[in-house]
Parts: sequence; C-alpha cells; structure tokens
Amino acid sequence: MANLAARIPKGTWDTHMHCVDPTNFPLSKDAKYTPSPHTIQQAQTFLSSLGITKMVIVQPSIYGNDNSCTLDGLKQLGPRNGRAVIQFDPDVANEQQLREWHDLGVRGVRLNFKSVGAKLEATSLAAQLHKYAKAVRPLNWVMEIYIAMEDIPLLEPVVPELGDVKICIDHFGHPSDASISTAQSSELLPGFAALDELLKRDNVWVKVSAGYRLHRDPKHPLVQSLARYILRMRPDRCVFATDWPHTRFEDVDVTQYLQELFEWCEAENVSIEDICVKNAEELFDA
Repeated sequence: MANLAARIPKGTWDTHMHCVDPTNFPLSKDAKYTPSPHTIQQAQTFLSSLGITKMVIVQPSIYGNDNSCTLDGLKQLGPRNGRAVIQFDPDVANEQQLREWHDLGVRGVRLNFKSVGAKLEATSLAAQLHKYAKAVRPLNWVMEIYIAMEDIPLLEPVVPELGDVKICIDHFGHPSDASISTAQSSELLPGFAALDELLKRDNVWVKVSAGYRLHRDPKHPLVQSLARYILRMRPDRCVFATDWPHTRFEDVDVTQYLQELFEWCEAENVSIEDICVKNAEELFDA
C-alpha cells in the first residue's frame, strides 16, 4: 500500500465513494440489499492509507432520495475536501433547496438505473433527462448516470439536446455480465459504439472506476481493452475513483485495480495527474 500511495498524485480526488450507516440512517424500503456500516471515518482511514484526503460522496441506491447519510458525510469533510452527488425528485426539490445543497458542496445528481435493474424506454428516459438537466443547469452540476452499456444507445440522441450540461457515466459504462463473457474487446460490446460517439462531446465524462464489477481479474482482456480505449480516447474526460466500500464486492482488493490504472496511463501516455486531480477539479468545481 505504501508503494502505491507514493505513486498517487498530491491533491487526488476519489470521485466515487459511498457512506452507508443503516443504524443511524435507515435504508429505503426499496433497498435491494443491506450492507454493513461504512462511515465517513472508515472511508478517511482507507483513503488516507493511499494519501488521499479529497473525495466525492455519491448517493447509493439503497437510500433512494433520502440524502441524509451522504450529506452528513459531506458536512464532516467540509468544502475543501468534499463534494457530493445526491438523488432528488425534480418535481419536488425547488430552486432554494438545490441552492442549499450547493452551498454544502453538492455538485451533481445521480440517476441510477443499473443498480435497481431499471428497464429503460427511449421516450420516458429522454423526458427524465431533460427534466433533471433543467434543474441542475443553473448550478452547473453534473448529471451522473449509472447505466448498462447496452442501454447507452438510448442516451446518444438525447445528450446533444441537453446543451452544455455535464454528463458523467459511471464505471466505464458498465457492460452486462453476458456481454463481458462473450466480447473479446471493447469495440465488440453492445452499446460501445454509442459510448464512443458520446465521448466525442466535451460535456461527457467517464469514471475510471469499479473495474472489479466488470471482472475479478484486473488483467482480464476486456477490462484492459475498455479502460485503455476510454483513457486513450478522452484523457481529458476521465476521472479516477475507488468505488469504496465496494458494496456487494466487499472482499475485493481494489489496490490491484489502482495499480493497473498506472499501467494503463503509462501505456497510453496519459497523465495520471490529469485523471486523478485536474479532471476531477473541473468536473466537480473543486
């Protein structure tokens, strides 16, 4: 861990981690799983072992639109070291509420389709994206989208209609298990062509995170192919994250994937400081 910490740039942001505390902050009645507590103090202990003090707390699906746990963690971090991405209903949250969250350090909204197994339809998805874009545009927040790669073609025609609203796609654009088991390279993944087209736009970002959700082996050919392609394609639109505490994958050794990140960046002649520091500062107004 010490050797890895020595390679991580000063000022690195972990742009995707979660706070979970079911005892003090009850889960949503619709939660798909019940994790162990993972507090902001535990997150800081883990990340400090890597020399990281700056983090973006992302609202997990198990809390729905109740952001209490996420905001509690953000308040403990403070605006210098913390940002948050929350969930809300755009038909309920008004401009004053959004501004109050913004003042705390919130810089985005998460639309989580993948974790909850949502079945997406083009017309309703487009309407939803437009509604959220209208809500966050005045604050220059990012719309963070967790979506299966095979559904990304549904995003492709809508994103240009959203103007300059920042879009960030979680976890490499997470392909399904079936796609991973059959495709030998990223170009063969269903939906990859749409991701490729979206990445040509300056307002679309991707999180280089949670490679273990694609495959347990960080050297798996598809993980390598997808990560390296995205880094090569838009090194100015990739951001780093650990995805701590790796919910539903708590036994994973994420340091193996962090080591691979350095190898991918070196192989593609990409600045690790851009991925870990500069791009995150731009995306999350840090």
